[in-house]
Amino acid sequence: MRGLDGRRALGWRLARQGLGERLDATAAEVVESVVALRGWPAAQAELAVAVRQARPEPAAVARALDAGELIRGYAFRGGSYAFTHRAAADLLALHTATRSWEGDRFQQQADFSLPDWEPFRQAIREALADGPRTRAEIAAFLAGHSPAMARLSKAAGGAASDALYKPLHWLGDISFGPDRDQQATFQLLAGADPRWPGLPELDEAGPRAIEGYLAAYPPVTRDNLHYRLTDGLGVPKRMVTGWLDGLVTGGAVCEVLADGVAAYARTADLDALTSAEPVDSVRLLPGFDPWVMGPGTTDQRIISSDRRPVATRGANLILNAGVVSGSWRVRRGVLEATWFTEAGPVPGPELADERERLAGIRGEELELVVETG
Repeated sequence: MRGLDGRRALGWRLARQGLGERLDATAAEVVESVVALRGWPAAQAELAVAVRQARPEPAAVARALDAGELIRGYAFRGGSYAFTHRAAADLLALHTATRSWEGDRFQQQADFSLPDWEPFRQAIREALADGPRTRAEIAAFLAGHSPAMARLSKAAGGAASDALYKPLHWLGDISFGPDRDQQATFQLLAGADPRWPGLPELDEAGPRAIEGYLAAYPPVTRDNLHYRLTDGLGVPKRMVTGWLDGLVTGGAVCEVLADGVAAYARTADLDALTSAEPVDSVRLLPGFDPWVMGPGTTDQRIISSDRRPVATRGANLILNAGVVSGSWRVRRGVLEATWFTEAGPVPGPELADERERLAGIRGEELELVVETG
């Protein structure tokens, strides 16, 4: 079992994700490097991409979605995420592992019965055949469709309507369309998007999703994997364990010791992880950035347990050498940075550089004020 130095491994990961040297990459390529990007709030998604690009452009994520280079759908913990079609197909397929919509609790929450499900899927295809529609427009269509669908129209347009729509995302039927008048729309995916590969079988999607995760966030512990796939997508632990063990047996993945902790990495990445140099970059990240949400806020290699509430509430974060070392916000033209006391001396010049870059991304002048706490 090979040993890995944690700082070198973080350096490799920072470089891959554009948080060391920034990437000469499109929005879709940046999203691919982190596997999946939380898609809402949209401003945070845009900033997560911009901070990783050598030449950021306004609304890059929105334009990639409009161009069909990315899609957005319900994924981890029921939130909306942007991803490439291939990554989406694997991750959404995993969300179907337990077929949760067939359970009594889900049906009660969504106010439907199982015999309604396939007719509902067909009615949604008909509703979206001419293009994206809002929840209210879909509900109105269902109200005039048939007596059975009329009973579902209220649920399809109400506050709990996502309980009906989420499984349609997981099954690859629909994805988010462009917002209209600040309202979300849904659009057909299967049969309408030529880039959509269709849902793979679980035993294809599972190992591929694990390898994709290992490619972006190595070295990965079993806790990381279960956070990502079991807690995030509802995949039973036994399935995740079986896929991982199969990859190890087949030689694609190997077990390593990262600062003495058992973890996993792709065999193809081992030499690069071992020889990578630590990266001492300081970066300003938006709330819910993939750097933290990918491995999870309980991963103390990234954020201490005492500071975890800062990340879970969605605060903007300051990263130093890959470790969360502060938080920040902008108020009335002032970039207010809080540097965590335990993180050591304040890196004044580096924070000033980040202020300048953030000002360019936002298109406004920013004054920097730093406090410790």
